[in-house]
Amino acid sequence: MSISRRNFIKTTATAAALIGTPFAEINQAFAASTITAIEWGGAYIDSIKRIAAKQSDVSINWQLHAGGAAAILPKIKATWPKPGIDLLTGWDVSWQVVAREGWAEPVTAAKVPNLADIPKKLLVADAAGHIVNIPRTLTAFHWFYREDNAPFAIRTLDDLLDPRLAGKILFPSPILNSNTQMISIALHRGGNEKNMEPAWDFVKKLAKSGNIGRVANADTDVTTSIGSGETCVAFQAGSLASKLGRTVKLKNLIKLDPKTGFRAFIYQEGWCVLKGGNADGAFKFANFAIDPVNNAEFNKGIDGIPVNTKSVVPAELKYMVFNSEEMDKYAYIPDWSYVSSQSDAWLKRWEQEIAPLL
Repeated sequence: MSISRRNFIKTTATAAALIGTPFAEINQAFAASTITAIEWGGAYIDSIKRIAAKQSDVSINWQLHAGGAAAILPKIKATWPKPGIDLLTGWDVSWQVVAREGWAEPVTAAKVPNLADIPKKLLVADAAGHIVNIPRTLTAFHWFYREDNAPFAIRTLDDLLDPRLAGKILFPSPILNSNTQMISIALHRGGNEKNMEPAWDFVKKLAKSGNIGRVANADTDVTTSIGSGETCVAFQAGSLASKLGRTVKLKNLIKLDPKTGFRAFIYQEGWCVLKGGNADGAFKFANFAIDPVNNAEFNKGIDGIPVNTKSVVPAELKYMVFNSEEMDKYAYIPDWSYVSSQSDAWLKRWEQEIAPLL
């Protein structure tokens, strides 16, 4: 009598339970290949594991980022050319470093066929013209405030200096959001990411005013402080704001007249496949995960916008979807390569000039 693969797995799993072998280890044995992937925690790892469970060609050893996406980059550099990572999760700033260092396996349509349904403007190339990233999520950094806990309706960035907001602003340190919160202020005051002096002047005034009630160094600080009502104004990713907005009443300061200062910073998250490991398995899984159904399902789990043009976007997240005209009017995409090169200098300046005023 022939034994089907399904029956064999069921029989083996039963035997394994009797001898104490975890089923997960047995299931991995049937995968054609195994990769090590770095992912964010929380909703991200939960959502991507649900996608991974729908396939059996690639077994995945999941590891989590320790802090922001940039934290792992020095570790990769220190262990190169054998970082022990096949599939790296990151975002725009990460890809600038990856491209400069030459760490990525080139991404092609042959390796990732579903790339055909991803907007080409999201693809990042290295100096040789090779694509280094596989996009999976679009979202936006933006300002928002808690309507049921704010002393007045906030209409412009200048309102942050209003004394009625004493202790009510949650301001991110430069280690969060690649300091786009200060770039937004620079833009409002006549500067940009390459001319940040207007922003430093403004934030010094803000720190002296006493309006900054807490400094956020992680996403959890935002969730806790805004959620508890300790503060009411913040700047963070739309995915976090969307989740928070299910429990408290938020006003998302997005798609407003540019004169208000409330620009949205559109960015993408995704993967790159690092050289020296199981590239074939990493490409295969990434391609599976960005098909229209899987990309929509994953992003629904993290409150992100799917990048696959054939995916369905939930109605509650459409406020973060920009057409071409809206992108030009309400959004700003900084020079991420330059921004990535300034992270250490901006953090040092914050610690020297802003932190003592708080």
